[in-house]
Amino acid sequence: MPYILFLLLVFSSALSAKSLPATNFQTTHDFINKMVSTHQFDKTELNFIFSKVNLIVAEKKPKPIKQKAKAKSMSWHKYRNLFITDARINQGVKFWQNNKTTLDRAEQQFHVPQEIIVAILGIETNYGKNKGTHATLETLARLSFGNHRRKKFYQKELEQFLLLSRENSLPPLSIKGSYAGALGFAQFISSSYRHYAIDYDGDKKVDLFNSSADAIGSIANYFDKHQWHDFGPYARPITLNSNQSSYAKYSTNKPKKNATYWRNKGFAIDSDIHPNTKLSFIKLRQDNHFETWLTFWNFYVLTRYNHDNRYAMTAVQLSEKIKQQFNQQNP
Repeated sequence: MPYILFLLLVFSSALSAKSLPATNFQTTHDFINKMVSTHQFDKTELNFIFSKVNLIVAEKKPKPIKQKAKAKSMSWHKYRNLFITDARINQGVKFWQNNKTTLDRAEQQFHVPQEIIVAILGIETNYGKNKGTHATLETLARLSFGNHRRKKFYQKELEQFLLLSRENSLPPLSIKGSYAGALGFAQFISSSYRHYAIDYDGDKKVDLFNSSADAIGSIANYFDKHQWHDFGPYARPITLNSNQSSYAKYSTNKPKKNATYWRNKGFAIDSDIHPNTKLSFIKLRQDNHFETWLTFWNFYVLTRYNHDNRYAMTAVQLSEKIKQQFNQQNP
């Protein structure tokens, strides 16, 4: 999740809160005991590191006043313009030039286009410049042991984070990442780091914090493991009538029916698309209307990295602009 889209919850000024060590709470000790019994962690060590983590405790029952979910409701073009800028395109070309050998190898091995890998790194961390400044252990502990609606998910990520730290000899108190616990160049959450990150520079370490090569290989491997179709298309604009537009989703839409099916339902599917190609349709919200797009399998795979359709479309369009400029500079 790009750091720029952090949504703040604003609490009333009357609410007071205090910060206490995580080890003051039974939920923390329950978690520590689980890590000891399930993964054979040292209990004394875990008690020590969690004593250095503070949890925020409200002294009154909080009544959160949610700001308008700006990122969620932001129009497609406003969202797009956050990331598709001349500076980010230029920096993407420079990153590509500096890492061309590694990108060539990743494309040949995983059949993921180089420009998509570069675009993802540009959106996530501006090519490694903004990897996050939040202490990851504290971030995940607060999300795990508080009242967050996804606390079970974050408890699993906290478990994965500690396993990741142990496997890679990383001091958990020193690791920093995004406001939601994403890590390194590629902003992998801990479970993705453990399952999809790979050593791509040959130093026998999987390091998404310092190795651009590992980040490149890991993103390509992530897409490959999510069944990327070799050099397949992403999306095309399509005009739908009022009845057909109900098939287009604002949320992720997995391609399930093929072109023949949609043609038989009266959709104007371009003649160059093979009858057996599976397709779906999405909507991208503008201020006063919405755009409709026909999407292919690889667009859906991009949404496995981030479930927002705007994110996937931004990755596609940023990659195209980076590739165009790269080819102009490197004929």
